[in-house]
Amino acid sequence: MKIRLDRPDRAAAGDIFQKYLTHDLPIAAAETRRHGGIDAAVDTMIASALNAMFERDETNQFLEVSYANGEKEVLHFGDFVSGAMIESVVRRAKKLALKRCIGGGEKGLIIDDLVAAVREEFKENEDLPNTSNPDDWAAVKSLVGHTRHPQRSVETVINTGQYL
Repeated sequence: MKIRLDRPDRAAAGDIFQKYLTHDLPIAAAETRRHGGIDAAVDTMIASALNAMFERDETNQFLEVSYANGEKEVLHFGDFVSGAMIESVVRRAKKLALKRCIGGGEKGLIIDDLVAAVREEFKENEDLPNTSNPDDWAAVKSLVGHTRHPQRSVETVINTGQYL
């Protein structure tokens, strides 16, 4: 039996973040003071991570799709968010906070940890799915009823030469 779950929208992604970014995690004292408590700090961290994930700007452009009817659509990284990706973002943020603490920096999670973790996760997933078949992209994005033709990748890959 297969169960298909749609990709989370911004609100659903926020709910998923709340499952992983819990109030019992060590939050940096500066964040707690700045936002008036742990609850408000965590809520602000989630909002910042969601902004980084779902912003519809050039930094989050991933792929341009050209439909057979001539319409074009730019897909953003936020269109490909999953619960597993959100879990990985929180795990990365915790690792960044731990490395900072070990290096003598502030203890606990800060907003910048989450935003940096989102960027790292997107960078790692740039080649997902590893295909040029437009129907495979449509399945990831849940596009139905359109005939698709891939037109261009939003990011340019530069060949730097042979490995040494």
